[in-house]
Amino acid sequence: MRSALLLFPILYLAQGYVFDCLDDCECDTEDEVIHCHNGDRTQLRLPGGTRLRGFPVIGLTYNKIVTLPDEATLLAKFPDLKVVDVERNPDFDCTTVENYEHIKIVSDCFKNITEISKVPKLFRPTKECDVSCQASKHYAKLHEYVLSLWEILKDKYDNFDLDSTLRDIQEFFTMVVKKINNVGRDINNRLEAAKAQRNHPKQVTPMPEPNEVSITLTEDETGI
Repeated sequence: MRSALLLFPILYLAQGYVFDCLDDCECDTEDEVIHCHNGDRTQLRLPGGTRLRGFPVIGLTYNKIVTLPDEATLLAKFPDLKVVDVERNPDFDCTTVENYEHIKIVSDCFKNITEISKVPKLFRPTKECDVSCQASKHYAKLHEYVLSLWEILKDKYDNFDLDSTLRDIQEFFTMVVKKINNVGRDINNRLEAAKAQRNHPKQVTPMPEPNEVSITLTEDETGI
């Protein structure tokens, strides 16, 4: 069911899509973010045998992360990585943050706590919200997380002009925010069009009556 649900964002996005990666994470090629929220992870699972390019951000909020792999290992496995978000990991070892020079670790350390909401999981379809509806709601929440992370970064760091990594991050988020705004408008237009189509009386198709099927087996088929 999960893999089927994840097919729907592909229909909405011409340039990108979401796919399962690592340990039940979601790799979003549109926002270029790896989402690994809401779990019991005590560590970040690394890609097996190959590098995972094109993802500057990894979100690990609301887990049980204690430590992250060292910076050299992270950059070897995620060559484009700039930000790892470990907010709401109560057991995270804050003494390790200073070991990262080229990757910004966003955390709750040093009483620098900001408001960040949980990213809800992708729920099963209901009568009120079908598969495409659930996928759209989930994808909107992924977008919302990315936008909130940008606000958090601006709040936590005030030296963007002096730090080359932060300048790269700023350029990345500026680009992503523009894409999210464009995609958001496209998704809203599609949802409104789909809703109008569903509500149109001509689009209502009656359920066919079930017919009784008679099956006759030959002697060869029955094995008698």
